[in-house]
Amino acid sequence: MGADNVDAFQRFIFSVPSLRVQSAALVVLSAVYAVGTFGGIWLFTPFAPDPSRIVPVAALIFLIPFVVAAELFPRVLDGYPRPWSYFLALTSQSVLFVYALVLTGANNVGNAWSIIWLSFITLYLINILVLVVSTGIDRSDRILLVSLTEPALLIAAFYALGGSDLGFTTYRHVFAFASLLIAAGFLVLVLVVVDYLIKSNTDVSAFALTSGLLRNDRESLDLGVEARPSVETFAVDNGSRLTVAAPWVHPGPLGGFGGGQLSGNLIDALNGGAETEAAERAEPVADGGVQTAAEGDAGFFFHVPCTHKEDLSNPADAERILDAVADPDRTERASRLITESYGEQEGYANVRFHGRRLGGKQVIVLHGEGIDDYDTGVFMRDVDHDDVLLIDQHRHDIQNGPDVEIQYGSAEADRLKRAFDDFRDRLADAELADDYAAGFAVTRTGQDALAMIERVDGQEVLWIGVDTNGLTPDVRATADAYRDEFDAVIPFSTDTHASIHELANMRESDVDAIERAVDRAVDDVAPATVGFESRRTEPVKLLKNDYNGLVFSVNILIRLTLISLVTLYALLVLWLFF
Repeated sequence: MGADNVDAFQRFIFSVPSLRVQSAALVVLSAVYAVGTFGGIWLFTPFAPDPSRIVPVAALIFLIPFVVAAELFPRVLDGYPRPWSYFLALTSQSVLFVYALVLTGANNVGNAWSIIWLSFITLYLINILVLVVSTGIDRSDRILLVSLTEPALLIAAFYALGGSDLGFTTYRHVFAFASLLIAAGFLVLVLVVVDYLIKSNTDVSAFALTSGLLRNDRESLDLGVEARPSVETFAVDNGSRLTVAAPWVHPGPLGGFGGGQLSGNLIDALNGGAETEAAERAEPVADGGVQTAAEGDAGFFFHVPCTHKEDLSNPADAERILDAVADPDRTERASRLITESYGEQEGYANVRFHGRRLGGKQVIVLHGEGIDDYDTGVFMRDVDHDDVLLIDQHRHDIQNGPDVEIQYGSAEADRLKRAFDDFRDRLADAELADDYAAGFAVTRTGQDALAMIERVDGQEVLWIGVDTNGLTPDVRATADAYRDEFDAVIPFSTDTHASIHELANMRESDVDAIERAVDRAVDDVAPATVGFESRRTEPVKLLKNDYNGLVFSVNILIRLTLISLVTLYALLVLWLFF
């Protein structure tokens, strides 16, 4: 989804190790950090600490404060995952070790004191920031208290291990404690101001948005305007039914927010609902968990050329999209697939179309090189949805997608429209045959995918669709491998935004399941009827221009927060050392 900047959230998404691994790492690293700290003192200072104190330092400084905090955070902040808490503790433990190494370079007791307290303050601020971002700023009062766990235990350990013998005045102690509280107050003030600025722009809490994305919550955005978008339904019947929903709604913006899970919800509903899906995923069928026409009717999702302005603001409106799915009239008369590329033709944009006639209607698939999304009016501004089903392949690399969005009225949009109209004129002259045949299979093995084969007048076309945002390299390679077996291969994705975690981490797909689906689709090919129909939904809320405000909010959140944190840290250093 490179045309917008909400995908900046991907940079913050990664998988944390298991709780068992992290617990063991805390224990092992506490010993490693203690030995490393003593080694630094021996090497870089004139002191020769007693080796017998390594164990107390490892336990009191590098282990107990972080284990206690890791266990306390999920209990005080309901719903905060323990693996996240332990990962935060591991990160804080590493930060403290870095400060311990810096401490070995202190040239006097005063600087050593400042470094020690700077480390306590840094850990406090890290905990506040991470917990606010991942749970929401509305819990800031509890976060301020629970985040004191690590610094409070470290301060107690510091004095228990001899910190009180350094002879610092009461003023030094009061100054240090005041610095910790002032820094925390300043950070919370920055976060509150950032949240206020973003709420004033979009009426959406930046930290509610971020924490919801991190937890993959399902939330409604109180944004957008009422609309009744068209939903086109493509159907194939060869004894069993394949129903593919193609709503003029974008499956976004992200995760459970708005319509981010739209494609998966519709695919689930068209294949029998959540209970069927859960049963299939828990107990795969003998051929590897592939639901085919022989086992029942199936469904999938087509992505039409549209932008995030067409995102649903309320995830519950997916039900209204589903209610608009129709039972189209079907025909056995269809043309062969026609393909035309316009990239090297003067006056046209770099776009390729595949299309076939279905009776008096047209199904067209497009791929614009280097283009992510299109305003809805680019192609269809003067076209009746009852006459044309237009599908965007969205076949770019899932991790390195394009960042170009075509705006209605631009020169590029005009070139694309000319190419589209020219292709429609060519397609209108295609001869119809009356021997349409098809076979299909839908996989439900963790990643929804469609294999469909169409045969007309001896020409065989393979469709391979996956419920992802773009295609992984192995899916593209699989599609290329079938080009010798079929006259044309059309790989496509749904452009789903269901999981920000997949957007950030997905590198490969279940190609074995896709290949099994293709094999079953080949065996399933039989005389069929095909058609599509367009209906409008009941009123739903689409983000429209409010999406721009949402994107601006994300950019403000990321940049302003980073600038503020750097400024805060610089002020802390100046405050404590000078």
